[in-house]
Amino acid sequence: MPALPARLRIAFVSLAATAFTVAAASQGDSPGDYAYRIPLSASGTQAVVQLQLPRAVYLEARSADLRDLRVFDAAGTALPFALFEPAAQSRETRSTAPVAVFRVRASAGAPSRLPDGLQIRTDASGAVISVTAPQARSSDEVLDSLVLDLHGATPAAKDAGPVGALVLSLPPGMNSYGARVALEASDDLASWETLVETSVSWLDNGQGASVRKDRIEFAPRAFRFARIRWLEGTPVEFGAIHAERIARLRTPAQYDSVALRPRSGTAGQDLLYDAPIGVPADAVGLELHGQNVVLPALIGHYRKLAGTGHDNLASVQLQPVANATFFQLIQNGQRRSSGDIDIAPTHTARWVVRPQAKIADRPGLRLRWTPARIAFLAGGKGPYTLAFGHGGAQSNQVPLSQVAPGFSMRELAALEQAKAGEPVRQDGAGSDNTGSEAGGAQSTAKQSLWLWALLVAGVAVLGLMAWKLARQLKEGDPDRPAA
Repeated sequence: MPALPARLRIAFVSLAATAFTVAAASQGDSPGDYAYRIPLSASGTQAVVQLQLPRAVYLEARSADLRDLRVFDAAGTALPFALFEPAAQSRETRSTAPVAVFRVRASAGAPSRLPDGLQIRTDASGAVISVTAPQARSSDEVLDSLVLDLHGATPAAKDAGPVGALVLSLPPGMNSYGARVALEASDDLASWETLVETSVSWLDNGQGASVRKDRIEFAPRAFRFARIRWLEGTPVEFGAIHAERIARLRTPAQYDSVALRPRSGTAGQDLLYDAPIGVPADAVGLELHGQNVVLPALIGHYRKLAGTGHDNLASVQLQPVANATFFQLIQNGQRRSSGDIDIAPTHTARWVVRPQAKIADRPGLRLRWTPARIAFLAGGKGPYTLAFGHGGAQSNQVPLSQVAPGFSMRELAALEQAKAGEPVRQDGAGSDNTGSEAGGAQSTAKQSLWLWALLVAGVAVLGLMAWKLARQLKEGDPDRPAA
């Protein structure tokens, strides 16, 4: 079989190169293919970096699941990334406050317990005023234990959180001391529970250096009264005792929001609000314009009825997600207004407000959402780019275990935070779609059809050229068999 003529080989190579170029263009994925990009910077010392998704991502994304989100390095290589919801954060604070101390005396050698007939005086609030033993005789009685009222010295401490430790101070003039004590707790001065048995000690070398173990620590819990009794060592009346309270403060969640303008709907007083499809609204509210306005209203979105194909009043039904009375009032010189209503996270491109009363001004609709975080492998070279806004893009997200394998939620929260710059719009990029998921799918399907049409046409042209060249070869040499 003779070799293909040069013209046929050149035509075949040209057609193949054109087909692969079109294929690469249709399947390309580079920062220039997206309508928006945000520059990211990181230290370069950490393998996994996190970023709270900027507000612009939700407002300009072309899909509800953010499938058109990408992270690129400086060379334009897409990097693995995963979206995750941050765990609720809290921080621990400790505060100390003095407690009221009352001495309990008992006969020397008697078992260490609250003596029968102990007189405890309290005021109307329940605070201990005094603790005295009956028929006290100073000649044969010694200090037996200390009763503590944790609310007596600072009544406000009752709302300050559980107690996790007592801090002891020696009496004035005493520098060294050691003992083993038991700490008991009670809420009624009748029944007692042992919290801990531990040693306390103070050592002073007489040259200004000292070591101490002056804390009685235990699992944090709330209680009103405490008792210190001695297991070993000589009882002393401490100079001061402070209760250390532990409070866990929940870090407020960070929210983003957007205000939407209304337009008239097709059903009665319904107001329509066009919204970004990427916003996962978890709270809604109305922005009222008047000073004294009370407006009961339903907030939701239209749901198409089964078996209908037209987007008209007869084919859709309001699916409410919130039913509340919104207001904005001025009373006694103070402004009072309704807040946002929490809802299940909802994506929709069109929101509906249906007033349940006549309105003079059309209110704005406020959507609030909790931004997710993105964790990505800081591979390649920085700076990095966060790109979004491409309706034809397919999801490039991977499971979190493939970005930060074995990381706990605490470790994820402590990841280095990438710094995001201002969003930059790229004119002409991402404009080959309608911004909806359906539009993106149609765009991808059209690209595939054009590619296959080009390839089929190329095969047909090549077959025709081969047939013609074969005929020419046969006519030029009758004794030579046709190729």
